[in-house]
Amino acid sequence: MRVINPEVSSMQAFLRGEILSHLILFARRLKERGLKITPGRVIDAARCLEFVDWSVRKDFAEALKANLVSSREEQAVFEDLFEQFWGREQKGTAKRMVSSEEGEEGREISEEKLLSICRAEEPPADKEGDNGEKVNTGYSLEEVLAAKDFSQFPPEDTALLEREFIRLLSQLAEKESRRRTPASKGREIDFRRTLSRAVHHGGEILDLVRRRRKIKPLKVVVICDVSGSMDSSTRFILQFFFGLQRVFRKSETFVFSTRLTRITDILKRNRWAGALAAVSQRVPDWSGGTKIGQCLQLFNERFGPSLAAGSAFIILISDGWDLGSPELLDAEMKKLKRKSRRIIWMNPLAGTPGYQPLSRGMRTAWPYIDYFLPANTLKGLRAMGEVLEAKGARG
Repeated sequence: MRVINPEVSSMQAFLRGEILSHLILFARRLKERGLKITPGRVIDAARCLEFVDWSVRKDFAEALKANLVSSREEQAVFEDLFEQFWGREQKGTAKRMVSSEEGEEGREISEEKLLSICRAEEPPADKEGDNGEKVNTGYSLEEVLAAKDFSQFPPEDTALLEREFIRLLSQLAEKESRRRTPASKGREIDFRRTLSRAVHHGGEILDLVRRRRKIKPLKVVVICDVSGSMDSSTRFILQFFFGLQRVFRKSETFVFSTRLTRITDILKRNRWAGALAAVSQRVPDWSGGTKIGQCLQLFNERFGPSLAAGSAFIILISDGWDLGSPELLDAEMKKLKRKSRRIIWMNPLAGTPGYQPLSRGMRTAWPYIDYFLPANTLKGLRAMGEVLEAKGARG
C-alpha cells in the first residue's frame, strides 16, 4: 500500500513549469495586502527555490517567507495567505508563463527571465481621473523605470536599478570591428590560414583554422559635473559610469565643479562604496559652484594632447549652469570638438517637459554637441549606449 504524505502531495500538484507563474501571482497577492514586494525580492525568492525541495510544504514556505517578509505584522499576513493560496491546487488559476513540457529545465530559474516575467505581470499604473475614478495609464513597469528620475527611486528599488545598470553595461562591453583575428573556437573558418598550414602536411588538411571578428575597444572620456545643482542625480550617475569604467578599459573619468579632478584610478581599484568615499575625499569642491569653461581648459591642456584627433567619445554630464566666462567655454568646447569623435552632452534637466537649453552654459556649448540626452533616467543612459554601439560598431 502506498502511503501519501498530505503535506507533500499538495505541493506536488504544481508542475515544475508552473511553479514560477504561481510564485509571481502569490507575490502580487501579498503586495495587494500591503507587503513591500519588489521584483528584486521575487527574484531572490525564486533563486532560493533552486536550493530547497519545494515539494516539501514546510521548506517551501520558509524559503518564501525569508525573502518576502520583513516584519512580524507581515508574517501574519503571509501565513494566512499562504494557507489560502497554496493549500489547494491552482492549476489554471495563473497564466502559464513557463511551459510544463520543459521538465527538469523548468526548475532552473533565470534571473533575466524572471525579471522580464515580473515586468510582464506588473499591473499598469493607475491614476485618478477628474471625477476620482481610477484611470489605467497603460504604462508597463519597464517604461516607468526607464522614465523615472534617479532621485525618486525608493531605497527598496535601488537593487533593481543597479541590476538595470548591469544589464545595460553588459550590452556595451566591447564592439566588434570588421577585422578578423585567429580564434580557437567559432563557426567562421579562415581558409587562407587553413590551406597555408596544410602545405606543411603535404597538402592534407588535418585541422581547420578558425577566426572571429577582432574586438576593438572604444575610448570613452567621461567628464561629470558634481556641483551643488547636480546633487540629486550625481550618486546614481557616477555609479553607472563606475561600471562603464570597468567595461571600457581605455576609458577615463573626471569630475568637476570649480576644479577638474581625475578619478580613473579610484574607480579602477575600488568597489563602488569605497570608490564613492574616496572620490568625495579627493574632490574638495564637491557640491560647490560650476566653472565649466575653466575645467575644460585644464582638461584640454593636461589631457588633450594624449588624445589623437577623433579618437574618443567625450561624454559631458552637466545641467549647464555656469559661473565662468562664456567666451572661455566657447573656446574650450571648440578645442574639445576637434579632438573628439563625438560629443555627448547629458543633462538631468533634458527630460523635463518643456525644458529648453537656454542657460548661458548650454547656449554656449550647444553648437558643438552631437547628442543631447537626459542624464537622470535609464532611458537617457540607454540612448547613450545606443550611440556608443552604433558609432563604435563601425570601427
